[in-house]
Amino acid sequence: SKSSSEQKQMENKQQEEHDQVTIDKPLSKNQMKKRKKLERMVEMRKRKKQQKKDAKIAKAQAAGRDLDREREELEARTARGEGRRKRQAIWDSKMKQASASFQVSIDCSFEEHMTSKEVGSLALQLRYCYASNRRSSKPCYYTATSLAGATLKHLQNVCGFPESWLAKGFAHTEVSLEEHFKSQLTNLVYLTSDSDNVIEVLENNKIYVIGGIVDRNRLQRAALDRAEALGLATAKLPLGKHLEEMESTHVLTCNHVFDILLMYRELEGSAETSRPPWRQALEAVLPSRKGAKFAQREKPKDNNGNEAG
Repeated sequence: SKSSSEQKQMENKQQEEHDQVTIDKPLSKNQMKKRKKLERMVEMRKRKKQQKKDAKIAKAQAAGRDLDREREELEARTARGEGRRKRQAIWDSKMKQASASFQVSIDCSFEEHMTSKEVGSLALQLRYCYASNRRSSKPCYYTATSLAGATLKHLQNVCGFPESWLAKGFAHTEVSLEEHFKSQLTNLVYLTSDSDNVIEVLENNKIYVIGGIVDRNRLQRAALDRAEALGLATAKLPLGKHLEEMESTHVLTCNHVFDILLMYRELEGSAETSRPPWRQALEAVLPSRKGAKFAQREKPKDNNGNEAG
């Protein structure tokens, strides 16, 4: 590939420069020791890598596998694009049910209020969301609005953006949230911890909006103020219902909120009924550093409303 070729040329250039320095100025004893030590380490790594490869080959041959034939078949399948088509078929089957599910949109209109470091963090969170959606057994359509400026530049440095992303349920636009979804404004629900409305169930006809804000302590109520200015419905995740306490703030990153929504969808209607989907989703997603302590489970009640057992 072009990149590997350029890297090789750079390495050759560095070696030539190093050799020229060696000719012009002999290495000291300490430099010679370091160079020999480095050469031994490189050689040892090569030897270990080859030993592992030989062991794998020996194990495969002992199992009666025809490695030459397998290699030829793999090359033929790769040339025909079978692996790529198979992966795309699996993805397409997962996305069929996404049309009947809720969507998620991240509102990236707050960039001008954030530092360059925070913008970089937001771009990383968008990548985490994309990766989670790809891995999910029940992915959803995922949109980033007002995606421009430095945030977009960060993502444009990522290999496969946007081509590979667009093939995996992702869409992005420079236009605002309200402009992009102008015909669906009544279906938008802006998720913010400042809302007074606690969300109980996720509705499949809704588009859940996550504010693309990194420092919410400095930009308090920014998401709620924007939602109210647009006349949008707001809601917050039921953290208070399922968490007794959390050492860190109840405000989560964009990718944590995204992951909780996806996990809820995967768990909803599952055979596991002893715990509500929200609780399971929170337990699965919230990082240990948040210090989340979950509320005690409610005891089952009989027909008269009395605690059973």
